[in-house]
Amino acid sequence: MTRSRLFYNSSIIRQNLRQHGWIGILYTLALLFIFPLQILMNGYRFTEPMEIPQLFNIGIEIAPFLIAFPIGAGLFLFRYLQSKMPSDLWHSLPLRRSHLLASHTLSGLLLLLPPVWITAAVAAIIRPLDGIMYIYNAADVWEWCLTVSLLTLFLFVFTVFVGICTGQTILQGILIFILLILPAALLQFIDMHLNRYLYGYPEWSGLQNILNNWAPLLRIMDLSIEPLTSAEAWIYAVLSVVFIALSFLLYRKRHSEKSGQAMAFTYFNPLFKGGVMLCSMLLASLYFGTGRNQLGWIIGSTLVGGLIGFIAVEMILRKTWHIMTRKLPLEFAVYGVLLGLLLYVPVSGLTGYEDRVPQADKVTAVYAGGNYRELTQNPQGHNTWMEPEENIYSTDREYIKAVTAMHHAVVASRPDPRNTPQYDYTGNRQFTLAYKLESGRKLVRTYIVPAKGFEPELKSVMEKEDFKREKYYLAQLDQEMESFRLSYLDKVYSISEPQDVKEFNEILKRELLNRSYEDQVSDLRALASIQYVVKQNSNSNQIFYSYEWYPSYREMTAWLKQKGYADKIKYTAQEVLSAEMFKDEHQSEIPASQIYDPEKRLQLARSEKRSAVITDQTQINSILEHQRAFTRLGEKYIVKIEYKGGTINYVSLDERDMSPALRALLP
Repeated sequence: MTRSRLFYNSSIIRQNLRQHGWIGILYTLALLFIFPLQILMNGYRFTEPMEIPQLFNIGIEIAPFLIAFPIGAGLFLFRYLQSKMPSDLWHSLPLRRSHLLASHTLSGLLLLLPPVWITAAVAAIIRPLDGIMYIYNAADVWEWCLTVSLLTLFLFVFTVFVGICTGQTILQGILIFILLILPAALLQFIDMHLNRYLYGYPEWSGLQNILNNWAPLLRIMDLSIEPLTSAEAWIYAVLSVVFIALSFLLYRKRHSEKSGQAMAFTYFNPLFKGGVMLCSMLLASLYFGTGRNQLGWIIGSTLVGGLIGFIAVEMILRKTWHIMTRKLPLEFAVYGVLLGLLLYVPVSGLTGYEDRVPQADKVTAVYAGGNYRELTQNPQGHNTWMEPEENIYSTDREYIKAVTAMHHAVVASRPDPRNTPQYDYTGNRQFTLAYKLESGRKLVRTYIVPAKGFEPELKSVMEKEDFKREKYYLAQLDQEMESFRLSYLDKVYSISEPQDVKEFNEILKRELLNRSYEDQVSDLRALASIQYVVKQNSNSNQIFYSYEWYPSYREMTAWLKQKGYADKIKYTAQEVLSAEMFKDEHQSEIPASQIYDPEKRLQLARSEKRSAVITDQTQINSILEHQRAFTRLGEKYIVKIEYKGGTINYVSLDERDMSPALRALLP
């Protein structure tokens, strides 16, 4: 073989095509099978052709093939780098390393890109044929071809780059998949770490929507849901150029003796060790911290995780499990301290994150409530109802003062939600506080705020109109309504008269805006659920939320009675088969495994002759009007109601709900 005047050597390319041509043939067949052939096979004689948003929705998922072939081609073509004899042979040829790299890279591109172009050409040729089920144009084919070509190029040159940095084919393959998913995984680990140990860190930081974009492997799997944007295409193109350039740069400095070693460049070793140790420390800390959220377990699990990662890296780098040397403990201590500080400092009080509350006069707009995620998220591939983010913020100065005051109170006392009984679902409120500051920055915090001890602060926020507008999604009620559907147990009735729909909609808005703090934290059961139906010309993918008809809605109750709708949906004593009441006490006599079973409590009350059967219809109607959600909190009155339709409900009554006649029934 002679030195070539060109930047590549044609003999090497021919040799590679003869030896590895099967990769290109299989890639061509696979792409033809999953794309144009599926277009032809999915045609039905009596089915009208349909338009599709993009060609990645057709046929079999392309991601496994798009990932496997470029990476496989890179592994096979550059395997000579990882074995001593082939490496010595190739590097003894009278060719510069740049010629070798260029020739093998061109060989890979000749194996991988023509199959993509052939497939796109076939898809374009069959487009006008009769019997094709899908309607697509040349621009769609061009977009498919460009995306697949770009991702094929990126995956291949990334495989080449990793191969030059490593000295073992198996490690090269493993590292490729780890690195292609590492950005998203690391972001997820860090997000979970901050969420677990940093008070006020948003439970949902919005990372879920962008994680896939940070991991090429996950992004490729989402192609059928969301195609590449122009910005992403440019990013992959630039990254491909960068990896090609780095490959040429590093290959010139790579020693052929590094074949068989884990890392070809020793200056990558600290980064490799640190990265593996950091991931294992985060994993161990999160895993054991979930079950045992105690300081000893957290520190111990982090140390153990770091030690396991350190030992694993040392064994990989040295290719032996005999790794113990005198310097090893000191080296582990240095890595452990540095990485420990890296994990500890962000969640410590040194940053001031947990105590940071903006001054009210520095805030230009604020959001407070538990619906921040639902109002701002836009899952990939789903056209959900989402209010413009600007609309969920309030610029009302009084509201901003109320929110910052509540924020100050929460930060000062740091309530622990574990101190509130889990079964008392009215006791805690999750609040996301999102501020827009004068500086242009946004500050977001999430807290679980217990009602007990924070009544004044919660009342001042929850009774503001801006709070209720977002909590109850009032913007949805501004859509053009077709009807309202009321339901309770097995009763269903629709209000569809246009004038009634309009009036009911306005009443519902007023009732929601007029809800007091006490109404909002009350456990009174609803008289019916309310679902609304919008006009058909609205977006069919929208998400709708249900509302409730509460006894405290006096205007709505009066209107429904006046229109005769209340009688069609509301249950009365005539429809109750039986009602049995008892005072919920002596819970300690019930086995812990059955403490949530209301029937067991009733049986205990019967055995102690503490229950009473209610037969008076006036008293039953009173119970139906004042019924509250069943709870295991003590000192409540529990009523078992069996309806004539067979439905059985357990409801609670407070002391204030008990009339003298009703109380007199109990022994």
